[in-house]
Amino acid sequence: MAVVLAGGRSFRAHAPKGCRPIEGRPWLYRQCRRLRSRGFAQVRVVLGFSAMNTARCVPPGVRRIWNRDRAGGPFASLRAGVRGAHGAVLVVLVDAWPPSSATIYRLRQGLRGASAATPTWRGRGGHPALLSRDLASAIAGHANPAEGRLDRVLASSGARRVAVQDRSIRRNMNRRRDWAFYLRYRKLRRPLWTG
Repeated sequence: MAVVLAGGRSFRAHAPKGCRPIEGRPWLYRQCRRLRSRGFAQVRVVLGFSAMNTARCVPPGVRRIWNRDRAGGPFASLRAGVRGAHGAVLVVLVDAWPPSSATIYRLRQGLRGASAATPTWRGRGGHPALLSRDLASAIAGHANPAEGRLDRVLASSGARRVAVQDRSIRRNMNRRRDWAFYLRYRKLRRPLWTG
C-alpha cells in the first residue's frame, strides 16, 4: 500500500500542492497513477487543510482519508493514513518527486528484516520511506501525534538506509522554481531518476 500525505497548509505554494496542474492533470492525480503503475494497487491520500479542494484532484479508485486532527501536524496525517494497513506502507509526501521503479525495488529489498527502509543518494537521505506492517501499526497507535515525528520514529526503530541511484529522492515541490525545474525535466523528456 502507498500513502500520500497531502494534508498540509501549502504556505509556500499558496495553493494546495496536489492540485497544481501538470500537462492538464493535477499533480496528485499523476502521483497516484504513477504509484499504481509501480505496483501499489492500494493508494490512499490523506487530506487535511483545504481537504475539499484537494479531494477533487484525487483520481477515481484512490481512497481519501480525512485527517480530522489537523492540529496534530504531519504525524497525525501519517497515523490516519497507515491505520489498518495489512502490509508494508510506502509513505510519499505530496510535494516530493515520484520515486522511480528502481528506488521502490531497492526499498523493498532493504525492508527485509528491517522495521523500515529509507533511500539515500550520495549519503544523504530523502523520500519516500517504506514502513514494515509492524512499524505502521505502532505509528497508528502512537499516543501523542503532536509529539511524533517520522524521522525520530525511523531513527529509534533502526530503519535501514538504502543507497539508490535516484537524485530525485532529495527533490521537493515547495516553491515556484521547484515546479519550473520539474517542468523543464518533463519538456526535455529526461527521466527523473537519472544519477
